[in-house]
Amino acid sequence: MRGVWTVIAAVLLGLVVYTIFFYDAKGGNASDAPREVTWLLSHQPTDVFARAVGVFAQTLENESGGSLSLRVIYPKDVGVEKGDVPHATVLQLLDAGSVDVASVYTIPLGNTFEDFRILNLPFLFDSYERTNAVLDDTALPILDQLDGAIRGLAFTMSGGFRIIASKDLSIEDIQDFKGKRIVTSGGPVAEATLRALGATPVSQELESGSARDFSSIDGVETTYARLSAVLGSDTAFTAHINETNHSMFLTAVVAGGSFFDSLTPLEQRALISAARAAAKVEREDSMALNESVKEILRQGGSTIHELSTTSREAFVAATKSVYQEYSSRFSPDIYEAVVRAR
Repeated sequence: MRGVWTVIAAVLLGLVVYTIFFYDAKGGNASDAPREVTWLLSHQPTDVFARAVGVFAQTLENESGGSLSLRVIYPKDVGVEKGDVPHATVLQLLDAGSVDVASVYTIPLGNTFEDFRILNLPFLFDSYERTNAVLDDTALPILDQLDGAIRGLAFTMSGGFRIIASKDLSIEDIQDFKGKRIVTSGGPVAEATLRALGATPVSQELESGSARDFSSIDGVETTYARLSAVLGSDTAFTAHINETNHSMFLTAVVAGGSFFDSLTPLEQRALISAARAAAKVEREDSMALNESVKEILRQGGSTIHELSTTSREAFVAATKSVYQEYSSRFSPDIYEAVVRAR
């Protein structure tokens, strides 16, 4: 009988050790189910996140020790049947805790946190390699400018270099911009850039899925990846695609402040790591999508216009005034860090 009790005691001791070990490793009771992190893909094109979702989920689970898992939802899951979830609505959902993480445009973030507008400056980036180097620079604290209501996790792309789509406008030289009415939803920096090039910016909300009026305009500022969402069935504006590549359309992954603060330090690090790993993949897939759309357009008869080196230099010179106008509005250290390698 004593032998039986000895065995039982050994088993119980083993269970205690096992429980303590997993409690410490996961930061909670071993029997607890993983805490679900809800990620809202609030904007189009959601397809570019397909591979990133898997990377996010796997990294989050691995680096949190299994205490966190991922659930992805889309605009229709929060009542938006067409287009993107409005930025204000995304912030409300994060603040209410209805979603924990969301993909957002950087343009509206710049309305409150002006340093985000640095990334919208004209001809700041001359390649995707340069763009990724800046976005992955952990010493560059643009995301840290967000206040406690939301926390910046990583920069994504979901767009890429901006182009000008048009029925009949072919831009080979800066003079081709003079007096042209160009629709943009890129905010004040984009509008200042178009004015510096001699065009007339026409502000319209291109990302919401609402009706657009292109009846009296000469071109639409967008990206290859966003072309179908912006133009819809109006393929007349794909006759000429002008690769001015004058600025970058960027997005970001952010977390609700209260949600982020509720995580353990280990879980916070896991969330940031997962977002950055997913962002890297999303940017790769956004670039691939741009090339794919470009080739489809070319095969469909669109004329692709690329700037010559001389024309690009003239465009860069003409938009120096945008830097002069905005440089004093940014944090000096962040501005210098981004712009000095231009």
